[in-house]
Amino acid sequence: MAVTKTSLVNVALTLCGASPITNITDDTNNARIANRVYEIARKSILTECKWTFSTTRATLTVSAHVMPFYIDSEAYVYVRPTAALRIFEVSDRYATWREEGDYIISDTAALGITYAYDHDDPAKYPPKFLAAFIDKLCADISFAILNSVSKAEAFMAKYEKISLPKAMAENGQTGTQQTVRDDAWELAKHHNENPEA
Repeated sequence: MAVTKTSLVNVALTLCGASPITNITDDTNNARIANRVYEIARKSILTECKWTFSTTRATLTVSAHVMPFYIDSEAYVYVRPTAALRIFEVSDRYATWREEGDYIISDTAALGITYAYDHDDPAKYPPKFLAAFIDKLCADISFAILNSVSKAEAFMAKYEKISLPKAMAENGQTGTQQTVRDDAWELAKHHNENPEA
């Protein structure tokens, strides 16, 4: 059976000891509160790390917006993708860049980014991520619906110390592991004249 927002919320409600709902969009107290905390919790956990299932790439679009003034070497103003929750890296490792409101400002042309996007399909979430997300929802629901600080703290502790680290560990074990590249300064210490060697 596919995981839905409602089924995910119902697992959290049940674990907290609250009454389940028929649909997350229902006009009941539990549904209204669950719907509000769901979106915040989802976006928060999606930015916790570079989740493989919610990471994508894009070449940025140059903005038509003219800045009131420019700082040294700021030659390009790009539009920040609306679905980008957190930017992890850019296509040119020597590029200077920063985020400013809805824009990404850089000294580099044709800049691409790797970012966490606003992934909103729980049916595609990995099992350990789902477990962590449920613990995060439980913490929020315990406080917002049950008004139980102790339950909220217990679920948050489980999230931070157990379920989230497990999900992050599993996420980090896919693909070729990334390594730190030596720069020219480091290589010069060892008399290596070819930085790409």
